[in-house]
Amino acid sequence: MIITLIFLLLQLLASLSMGSLNCPTDEAIPPQFHLVRECQRASADDALSLENTSSFEDCANLARELHGLALNYAPGGPTRHRNMFIQSNHGSHGRILRSRLTVFEQPAEFFNCHVLQCPQNSTFGGMVNDSRFDYYSLHGRPTTLRNYSCVPEVGLFLVYTNPSSYLNASLQCSNSSEFSGSLAHIASESRTRALSQWLMDFNRKSRPVLEAKPMPIIFLAYVGLAFNRTTSLNAHDFRNAQHESLICFLYRAWDVGHPALGQQKANESCVALTPQGTWHALSCERQLPFICEIFTASPRSWKHEAELDIGPNSVAKCRND
Repeated sequence: MIITLIFLLLQLLASLSMGSLNCPTDEAIPPQFHLVRECQRASADDALSLENTSSFEDCANLARELHGLALNYAPGGPTRHRNMFIQSNHGSHGRILRSRLTVFEQPAEFFNCHVLQCPQNSTFGGMVNDSRFDYYSLHGRPTTLRNYSCVPEVGLFLVYTNPSSYLNASLQCSNSSEFSGSLAHIASESRTRALSQWLMDFNRKSRPVLEAKPMPIIFLAYVGLAFNRTTSLNAHDFRNAQHESLICFLYRAWDVGHPALGQQKANESCVALTPQGTWHALSCERQLPFICEIFTASPRSWKHEAELDIGPNSVAKCRND
């Protein structure tokens, strides 16, 4: 491990003397949680954490630390101390129900901050009217796409099974009218492992079923990593869809014999992920499925007043009482 780190540091120092790597910096704006639903909360059955925090920012910081993609937060105050939607359940029935359930079976009663693995999808099927809470997501209002997948603690992704060249795959991800995104970023162990497991699960679900048309099995899928002789600084300078160099990152998952060297590398300069969690360098003209990553909403792109998804009846009830 130490030898690997020294080798990567030497690569980085050599490349810095040759030009810009466009590495991500610590000064980057931390991911922002955007208010999506007032007076509603998402199910916290599979929450990453249930806590009591003194402020929304403390709750958001906890969510960032745990790589949560959404959260419920109860701001407190005189008008938000009880759930106005279940007034009929107050009294003896409410006390009996509360005493029979554990603390973690009724998180809304005991915790004001719920850090969630994934955001709600476009149907908001898991939402509960609760005037004590508001619901926030890194992705803002959900995309209208219905076939995207959430990889918990990583992000939202969309797999295209129709084969395409690397260039066309990249353009389809970045120019979509339905979402803002790019070919998936994989330069970390957590991302490579999670996405390869996702491919494995996808293949398992897609195997032939009686009288059902099977989906194609994916053995390789393009992701956002490629070598460009005109912009790369040295033989190890693969770059992701954001033009950040692989030299900036410590993680590698190259399969045996990848990437190729010398003249062969010029013909095998795009990267695909395998279900086994390895990277293959291959010809960019090869027709393969590909994985798009859906970006989180940026502060500039999210307009609270124009895009807040208020949900059925919840805000009217909250604001009128």
